Amino acid sequence: MRGRMPRPRPGQLLMVGWLLLVWIMLWGSLDTATVLFGLLVAVGIVLVFPLPRTSGRLTLRPASLLVLVLFLVYELVSSAIIVGWHALRYGKDATSAIIEVPMLSDVDQVIAVSANVISLAPGEFVLQVDRARGIYYVHALGTRSHQHAQRVRRSLLDLQLKVIKAFAPRDEVRALANHSGQKEGT
Repeated sequence: MRGRMPRPRPGQLLMVGWLLLVWIMLWGSLDTATVLFGLLVAVGIVLVFPLPRTSGRLTLRPASLLVLVLFLVYELVSSAIIVGWHALRYGKDATSAIIEVPMLSDVDQVIAVSANVISLAPGEFVLQVDRARGIYYVHALGTRSHQHAQRVRRSLLDLQLKVIKAFAPRDEVRALANHSGQKEGT
């Protein structure tokens, strides 16, 4: 019996392409030797260090993704202005807080995307993801009161909702909509 090579998963092919692109950018030249050796290194990395299989598949919803991107652009601009204002006004006396924010999703990729999106805007950064308790611990700059911390928490919950609507599997979106409907009804 002959052993067959397993078929590469689509994620592996994308990873090889990404690693090859990074290799070419690092070397700064697009010649045959660089591409061939980069391809060899990328395939070697993917075979020696395979990524684990993930718990679910992401579903891309273009309209929700557009809403998320527009919201992020707004957040990037406004939070950069706010962080600059805090730096100029308060200097070394600027306040901050670590805020517990509940996770709204149990899908690994959605949790990772949410954590990265939260950390993208200036002024907020995910310090820890506690999967067992379902909590993000977020450092928020400029938090001067309990009410402000609650506003930050609500804003981050809203951001998670936008990520879930843009990327989560259908059953996750439906479960969240049912859960939200029950909360509003009580």
